[in-house]
Amino acid sequence: MKRCSAVIGVLGVLATPVVISAHGLAATAAREWDFDPLVVVPLAVTGVLYAAGLARLWRKAGTGKGISRWAAASFAGGWLTLALALVSPVAWLSQILFSVHMTQHTLLMLVAAPLLTFGHPLLAWMWALGSDRRERAAHAFRGPKLVGAWHAVTAPLTVFLVQAVALWVWHIPSWYEAALHNDAVHAIEHLCFVLAGSLFWWAMVHGRYGRRGYGLAVLYVFLTGIHSSALGALLTVAPTPWYPEYVRQGAAWQVDALADQQLAGLLMWVPAGVIFIVFGLALIAAWLGEAERRVRFGITDAASRGLPLLLLALALLTASCVSSVKSEAETLTGGSVDRGRTAIGKYGCAACHTIPGIENANATVGPPLSNIAVRGFLGGHLANSPDNMMKWIQHPQAVDPKNAMPELGVTDQDARDITAYLYTMR
Repeated sequence: MKRCSAVIGVLGVLATPVVISAHGLAATAAREWDFDPLVVVPLAVTGVLYAAGLARLWRKAGTGKGISRWAAASFAGGWLTLALALVSPVAWLSQILFSVHMTQHTLLMLVAAPLLTFGHPLLAWMWALGSDRRERAAHAFRGPKLVGAWHAVTAPLTVFLVQAVALWVWHIPSWYEAALHNDAVHAIEHLCFVLAGSLFWWAMVHGRYGRRGYGLAVLYVFLTGIHSSALGALLTVAPTPWYPEYVRQGAAWQVDALADQQLAGLLMWVPAGVIFIVFGLALIAAWLGEAERRVRFGITDAASRGLPLLLLALALLTASCVSSVKSEAETLTGGSVDRGRTAIGKYGCAACHTIPGIENANATVGPPLSNIAVRGFLGGHLANSPDNMMKWIQHPQAVDPKNAMPELGVTDQDARDITAYLYTMR
């Protein structure tokens, strides 16, 4: 719970200058729905075919048979998520704010794709055909060549590589810029994300090995979470914006392009990583249930015997990927938490403030500094960001001549280090 609060605090702090700078976007965005035929027509066709096929199947077999109510609700949720990401003002805002574009991609790959997949769309679309055409299509799909190709395409390693290539290639600056400037390329990019995500989640959940293959699926889900988080981390710590179009849009809308990119990176790094962890844990639970069933009936295999080893590997893998609050604070500020603790003593901050982790820092002259990293404003005047906190520490009288905090001659490096320490206060 403490970890989640820290993550939310970091996201809130980075989002504050972006939201404040882009406040004028909200009113404009509310009117900007994107009804691009390249998006709306396929979306409408897939939705209508699914509804028609589902109705025909349930009339024939009975409601909830073949495709359960939960599966139908899952497809509906995925379809609505696609509409939210591609038609609503989210689509328009994604052309201006990189953080919104990253949210859009997360919705496509980690929300819409699995929800659509769990809804068994291919079965529903087959039932949308007439009985003769449905039988011919089913016969073709059962052919040995097509079945062999499907097995090859949906092998766990294959879908892992396909998903990874789709994610990384489309974030190469030249490719990303091409998508921003060309609607057709942009549609292809989104199609790649949805198809790659759908293949990945189908193979992980409905793969050829069934529940026995969930052990391997867990490994690939966590590996995918790792490389996705790595891309997010690179975006977060990059010293300059990656995409010139967002620099141009930022200048036009008075948005800090670098802060926007940092927020986008953190969205991919943390919330998206949490989604992978949740899916991974669900697969582990299902795998354990299957392993228990097989043991109960005396069935053993290599996957069951390898359970303790894989769980140990996953535990080590997860521990190595979860960064500490300290490292997050140092990444955001460029300072040293340890040096910041020393600098706080050097400048006598404890004489006025209560500061967690600082010996004898329990004064009440100034406000307590606990949870300062997650506050929206500093001194009621400045949006809470690393740069503004350093400015407040060094020149409080220049920011607000009426406040009681004195000018202490804090150096640039000391201000950066103190800010790093304070950003652990969540």
